[in-house]
Amino acid sequence: MNFKKSLFLLVVVSLIATLFSQSSVLFAIQAKDRFKAKTEITSSSITLNWDKIGTEYKIYRDGNLIGETKENSFVDATIKADVLYKYLIAAYDDKKITDIVRISTKAKTSLDKGSLKKENQNNTLDMTIESVAGSNFITLNWPKIPDDDNVYQVYRNGSLIANVSDTQFTDQDVVSSTRYRYNVIGKKKLSDDDVNKIKKELKKKHDNNVSDEKLLKLENTYEAIKFVKTLDSDLQTNFEVSRLKEANFITMSSDSPYFSFRYMTFIPDYRVPNPFQSGTYFLGNNRSYDVLSYDYKTLQNIDVTFDQPLYSTYRQRTGVGTTYLVDEDNNFLSSKTANCTADNGAYDLYLLSPNSYETDKKQFGAGGDCGIPYNDNITPDITYYYDAWIERDGDWRVKGSHDKAPAHEFYIYDGSIGSYTTIFQHGFDGNFNNLFPFYPNWTFDISG
Repeated sequence: MNFKKSLFLLVVVSLIATLFSQSSVLFAIQAKDRFKAKTEITSSSITLNWDKIGTEYKIYRDGNLIGETKENSFVDATIKADVLYKYLIAAYDDKKITDIVRISTKAKTSLDKGSLKKENQNNTLDMTIESVAGSNFITLNWPKIPDDDNVYQVYRNGSLIANVSDTQFTDQDVVSSTRYRYNVIGKKKLSDDDVNKIKKELKKKHDNNVSDEKLLKLENTYEAIKFVKTLDSDLQTNFEVSRLKEANFITMSSDSPYFSFRYMTFIPDYRVPNPFQSGTYFLGNNRSYDVLSYDYKTLQNIDVTFDQPLYSTYRQRTGVGTTYLVDEDNNFLSSKTANCTADNGAYDLYLLSPNSYETDKKQFGAGGDCGIPYNDNITPDITYYYDAWIERDGDWRVKGSHDKAPAHEFYIYDGSIGSYTTIFQHGFDGNFNNLFPFYPNWTFDISG
């Protein structure tokens, strides 16, 4: 009896070991078979390299076939700097498609050498994320982003999913034909010299209430965001024109492509203390993020329409909210509205020919510098700027920087689908000193 039991247990253990072994082998094969690809990039060419898993390959760019090869490498020398490109690489074996991978990337930037933004504004880093996507994985690659410990926080759809000490991350917990939003964030504390400069500036403004402990916690935030869609699990489906275009999140339309960039700032609180008059308060906007809200501190819309005469390609629409002053019991004391308009330079739209007027791509810069109407001669302004690219097929990119006060929200409207996409929503910690130009900023580089 004992012998039979021992024999039975031995058989069970052997079966379990075999099953686990087969599972491990299967997993290894699946991981090995993932169609991996990478790029080599200059300002004038993009080289695509991929696993040799077939006998021949077809390369598509933005939905158009641009090459066929039996090698596992392809050089695209017909690109332009700063333009986003989406490549589809299809592997074939005996004329049958075996796998597909899509790459979203761009050539090295040329804008940093001649930005559209004001000359007195510092050029921002190129932090554009490159994505490589299949039906069951997404790989992100990004340039080195400033960070104190070189460990980046990676978010997917708003949730932290990894802390990465490299400039690459692969997400295999994805579903086919699904759109994801990834944020890669780096944070860098101020140097001792920067902290001392802030102390001197605050002393000039007779503000000695900020402790050294708080100053040492100040940090610049660097954020790169990428919108990525996985491929369809049905390989052939990815070749349909509608699917190729859907990868760019647009719908084909005979109308002239129309887009609108909407940037707003607001104070989330019901009211905030007036630092210049004890016992009084400024009313806030008392709201959360809302693309359609008409309650804001500043508003700037940049409308871009393709296939129009030069004078009507761009339209700028701006607004500024009224500031209300109340007492401790919320009794109304007074109200004023800041004189912030495009005519007086508080809102800017920077255009540069020919970049701003190309047939298939528009490039422009925009920004705001608007103060509050009370004690405007001594209070800092709400400041932000960005450079933008928008292409006929719906690809877009924005990069820039803004104060860490108050709350900032940024959206893009696509006329072909009649809806907004959130570019970012950045909160406010209640510290209005963040408006001072010598305080740290939030720098961003986002592509969709």
